[in-house]
Amino acid sequence: MTYTLKLKEERKIGHEAGFREGMEKGMEKGLEKGLQKGTQKGKLEDALEMLKDGVAVEKIAKYTGLSPDIITALKQ
Repeated sequence: MTYTLKLKEERKIGHEAGFREGMEKGMEKGLEKGLQKGTQKGKLEDALEMLKDGVAVEKIAKYTGLSPDIITALKQ
């Protein structure tokens, strides 16, 4: 194998490894963001139901971790 062919092969291998690593990291970050969004959506839905049941804003904030301002905005 010539030096030039060996360099091309090494570059190709490096590119493929970098691509795989980038894809894995991207998938992990995407999954993490999706879980965070889903968790936040669930908290908002729970807060809305609690508001409908007449639960105080402060208590909803305590149990959901949402700020009272966000909960108050849900009322409207």
